[in-house]
Amino acid sequence: MSFYTKQGTPAYHSKSALSGHAAKRSVTRRMTVPAEIERENQMRAFKLGAMLGFVAAAVAFAIVLWGWVIPTMDAAVATAQGMVA
Repeated sequence: MSFYTKQGTPAYHSKSALSGHAAKRSVTRRMTVPAEIERENQMRAFKLGAMLGFVAAAVAFAIVLWGWVIPTMDAAVATAQGMVA
């Protein structure tokens, strides 16, 4: 019996440090209700949707930039260089 604990008190320390094998979880995880699980699933889906929307907007911006803005600017620069020369 340990000096600091009473007999029968559970020890929440890992037993694997001395014995060399993985200890079992002695502290249970918190209980979750189905409504909380559903809320977490909806939050995860919202975050995934927001990230997917951001990526889609970035791809659309890159396509517009590459297909319209860059050729227009190249033509404008060539025109300006022709006027200067």
